[in-house]
Amino acid sequence: MLKDGIYGLAYAAEGERMPTEGSALATLRKGRIFGSDPWGGVFTGSCQFDPAQRLSTVELRLNVPPHGELITGFSAGPAGASIDIVAAFEGTAPKLSSVVNVAGRPVRVELTYLGPLPA
Repeated sequence: MLKDGIYGLAYAAEGERMPTEGSALATLRKGRIFGSDPWGGVFTGSCQFDPAQRLSTVELRLNVPPHGELITGFSAGPAGASIDIVAAFEGTAPKLSSVVNVAGRPVRVELTYLGPLPA
């Protein structure tokens, strides 16, 4: 289960080692997610927990800036791009991992709970 707070993300394309490929920060508050990476990618979305399956499902829209390039090789071009991503994470914080499809390619993602949100 993902609880409200600040998360660090590490991610790597297939065959690459963590966390050499990339990183990002995200916040989760009342089921809403907002985050960004150091290269200008911004993502927003939601998180729902299924207690019967002990599964957190994350739905995101990743906005890639103009001429942005993802670790999968995807290039956003001069207009930038928006990519929808769905991921499922089993277990509970502080560290969770999953493999997600990003623009048609698998990406390993690790979430690490860093701490609570400011009041």
